[in-house]
Amino acid sequence: MKGLLKVVRFGCLAFLILASAFMYWMSQVFSPAKTTSEQVVIEVPPGATGGEVAELLEKRGVIRSAFALRLLMRVTTDMQVQAGHYEVDPSKSPLLILKDLSHAQPLSRKATLPEGLTLPEVCDVLGKEKVVSDPKKLLAFVREKGQTIDKSLPANLEGYLFPDTYEFGWDATEQEVVRQMTGRFREVVDPMWARHKKKAPLSLRETVILASLVEREAQVSSERPLIAGVYINRLKKGMLLQCDATVQFALGAPKKVLTYDDLKLESPYNTYLHAGLPPGPIANPGRASLEAAMSPERSPYFFYVRNDVKGDGSHVFSRTYEEHNDAIRKYQR
Repeated sequence: MKGLLKVVRFGCLAFLILASAFMYWMSQVFSPAKTTSEQVVIEVPPGATGGEVAELLEKRGVIRSAFALRLLMRVTTDMQVQAGHYEVDPSKSPLLILKDLSHAQPLSRKATLPEGLTLPEVCDVLGKEKVVSDPKKLLAFVREKGQTIDKSLPANLEGYLFPDTYEFGWDATEQEVVRQMTGRFREVVDPMWARHKKKAPLSLRETVILASLVEREAQVSSERPLIAGVYINRLKKGMLLQCDATVQFALGAPKKVLTYDDLKLESPYNTYLHAGLPPGPIANPGRASLEAAMSPERSPYFFYVRNDVKGDGSHVFSRTYEEHNDAIRKYQR
């Protein structure tokens, strides 16, 4: 009888211990670590197991007990989380955090780069969108170290950071950011060049330069091939291109109206003083301008002037200098 009583007492004690342990485990699994919702960003390294993720969450104060969470994973499944950065809400229970992480996509940083931005403008956008922490450092990199990314590209990557909407890694390095943009350039331009190179009037490098002029000059999309054709006509005749956008680039800052003194600025990019194309692109052209430069429209035109009468950004095209002067008098305001 006494022996049976001991067994019962031991069983009750064991039950109480197990019940207490279970209740403690439940409290650790279902109770949040904090009462306030303050998102915490964690980084999951490549190949991390569920247990390692649990340890990481405990170290960051997101959960109370990594051990309790590991036990839960044993009951459910050993979770594998994709490498990357994640926002975690410590006001949620570990069970919900585990569920969120198992379905979440890693954090990223998005940035939209419109057509026609210069390198400083591209770097400013990436800085504002927090893709990079130091836009000036990135600018120095893209102006000098392009060939460390792609040896077929020039050291100065003006013209080769393709305009698009990008999704970058949360902590992408400068090299990774630039590699993604130049990779997009190759993805778009290489097949386009393969279609046009037999009939294209210029080399690919020269085409990118011409496309950058078209990008900065054209405001009406349908005029891009015609503007490209005007520059090709002038190149064939050995005429100065006299492209205002190249002077703007040489000045280093945009101006609404160029003065005669601006047109005298000594710079290899000033196409009012130096014949031929400028030594490099003056902006990062988009698909339409690149296509126009590869396949410019044939025309008898050598001049164009903005049509201020219409006020829609379109141009009036002329064959001779006399016609051009007439157009300036009629359409410029």
